[in-house]
Amino acid sequence: MSRHTSLQVGGPADYLVFPRDLEELQAVLLLAQEKGIPFFVLGHGSNLLVRDEGYRGMVISLASACSRYDFMEDRVKAGAAVPLPWLAREFARRGYKGLEFAAGIPGTLGGAIFMNAGAFGSYIGELVIEVVTMDLQGCCRIRPHTELNFSYRWSNFQDEDVIILEAALALQPGNREEIERNMEDMLNERAARHPHQPSAGSVFRNPPGGAGYLIEQAGLKGMAVGGALISPQHGNFIVNTGNATATDVLSLISIARDKVREKFGIELEPEIRVIGGNGKNRGEIE
Repeated sequence: MSRHTSLQVGGPADYLVFPRDLEELQAVLLLAQEKGIPFFVLGHGSNLLVRDEGYRGMVISLASACSRYDFMEDRVKAGAAVPLPWLAREFARRGYKGLEFAAGIPGTLGGAIFMNAGAFGSYIGELVIEVVTMDLQGCCRIRPHTELNFSYRWSNFQDEDVIILEAALALQPGNREEIERNMEDMLNERAARHPHQPSAGSVFRNPPGGAGYLIEQAGLKGMAVGGALISPQHGNFIVNTGNATATDVLSLISIARDKVREKFGIELEPEIRVIGGNGKNRGEIE
């Protein structure tokens, strides 16, 4: 899985499946349940840590089945596997505002909606009109915005056993030059603040004061375990310097949580998802 995650660590999965369409996705889900095979739906792998032992189950990629998009009069319908930065640039190119913040967020539209990804005070949930999901029996359903709950780094999809297939986002006309200028400003600011080495993005959700600041004040910036490093550029990023293992990354996560709790009495809550190892397939960080 190191080949399919932005952090570039992680052992092998038993199966990696690329359904070509929704019918194949339905068949794969039914087969997994019939055979008792755990499964995980993979986006771009940009917010994911797979343990070194790998994943004892089936990893399902939607790259082939959910990559279509269609710009309409007041909305765009886009598949869950559409890359978020590409969609943001397409918004700007067509003169639509509201998605500039997402140009530098790695990952897919489906993953962004699942996590309610955001930056610069804006969140993807603010643009969502409706979301199409598939349950584990293969039944599809359209979910209007009124049925959805978005908050900081959270959506109700995190509590549901469904797969995000597609979403409709609202189109808001604006001045193309101004939109592109704003987007480039955000990209430049992001590039100046965030490390460029392989990472899984922000490790922790931000409590008051910010996780990066708390980690820095705990004296952990630049700390390394094996090939994993708490970025000297931003304390809420753990980067792979070239030969990191998932165990190295998890060790730094544990150290950061312990030190911040000890110094400030604040419990840092992980933002990245962890799967695999010791039979933990839906995984959260322990």
